[in-house]
Amino acid sequence: MGALKAAAAQVELHPAVGGWMTGFAARIQPAIGVHDSIMARAVLLHNNTTSLVIVSCDVIGFTADTAADIRRRIAERSGIPAANIFIGCTHTHSGPATMPFRGAMGHVDHTWLAQTTERVVDLVCSLPPALRPARVAYGQTRVIEIGYNRQDAHHPIDDMLTVLAVDDAEGQAIATVLNYATHAVVLGPRNLEYSGDYPGEAARQIADLRGGVGLFLLGACGDVDPIVYRDRGWGSGTFFDICEIGGRLADAALDILARVQPTVDATIGVAGNTIDLPLDPPPDLAALGNLIQQFKRDQHTAEEQGLTTEALTAAAMLDWATELHQAMQAGRVPRTLPIEIVVARLNDLCIAAVPLEPYSDIGLRLRERLKPRPLLFAGYTNGLFGYCASRWAKEQGGYGPDSSARWFPGMLTPIGVGADEQVINTIEALAG
Repeated sequence: MGALKAAAAQVELHPAVGGWMTGFAARIQPAIGVHDSIMARAVLLHNNTTSLVIVSCDVIGFTADTAADIRRRIAERSGIPAANIFIGCTHTHSGPATMPFRGAMGHVDHTWLAQTTERVVDLVCSLPPALRPARVAYGQTRVIEIGYNRQDAHHPIDDMLTVLAVDDAEGQAIATVLNYATHAVVLGPRNLEYSGDYPGEAARQIADLRGGVGLFLLGACGDVDPIVYRDRGWGSGTFFDICEIGGRLADAALDILARVQPTVDATIGVAGNTIDLPLDPPPDLAALGNLIQQFKRDQHTAEEQGLTTEALTAAAMLDWATELHQAMQAGRVPRTLPIEIVVARLNDLCIAAVPLEPYSDIGLRLRERLKPRPLLFAGYTNGLFGYCASRWAKEQGGYGPDSSARWFPGMLTPIGVGADEQVINTIEALAG
């Protein structure tokens, strides 16, 4: 326990108009403009002995290698341990390409990405000299009718909004962190303007309401889409919708903070562990060979019919299948995936970070395990490997549990059965 100090700042990332967006295989045109600024936002908490950095970037995600490089460079320049630095992403599907996904989603501008990582490093390293006495408050409340379970509508979703407010000694806002779990896909593939989607809007609106810097961390939403998809059709969201959703979350956060008491003392602890998640076994060579031939036929047919999106999708799937075939012949198909899980404890608030797209059930079960302590659950943090589906979803199959892995760089087979329990057990153990 020690007297808390804090600092926060933000920087615009300036993706190039004419550059490639990412998140939808169906979007095969580059960006034509910027609707709202693509930002990196950061807050530093320090209690005389321990520092904790939370970063939120308006991008779909970083590879684990990119996130590790950012954390290493910050640590070298600031002295803050890399393990105490959380590089979160809002997972907007209207942001610039930051990961080499297979197919049309993977057109990364590496010059821009290098500039972006440098901006993030500079942003965080500007915070230690700006530290000033601070106090924190946090709370949570359910906010319904924003998302729905796209995997299976009969399964519940994690609709808890968790809010962390960091204010100075006079009560002026330094930063406000929002944590909620619905995919940042309100703006569908027809949108060609860069946008932070609803998380970026929520961050802006809470900053407008309270002052300081607003940050957004995306929760366990691997199987959660916005209800505009359910009610009006896939990809049907508008900029009006993101303003409405962002405003609802910001208003709910303000209501929470009116009912909680801040404290100037803070216990900060950080613990992490690298675990090996199971991966599904590959199909046998004969079945994979059939898939390869099918993808070739699909690509040829789509090209003959002038179906560009379908042709590019088939080409991406052919790339995955060919890569897997080569790995199988060489005996190099991974059976496990090492991932880093980190848990920070801020007084009794647990802040868990995983480099995955966790299914909603994972967040729900963690909240039950950790009661009465509140949970801020940040997926898409310190890297992004793909979907971590619940056991029931693996049994159902479908895009998230199975075929989604084909798009992710380096992933040859999906994350397997039992990974959800491993993640939950690891976070519970680290939370202490």
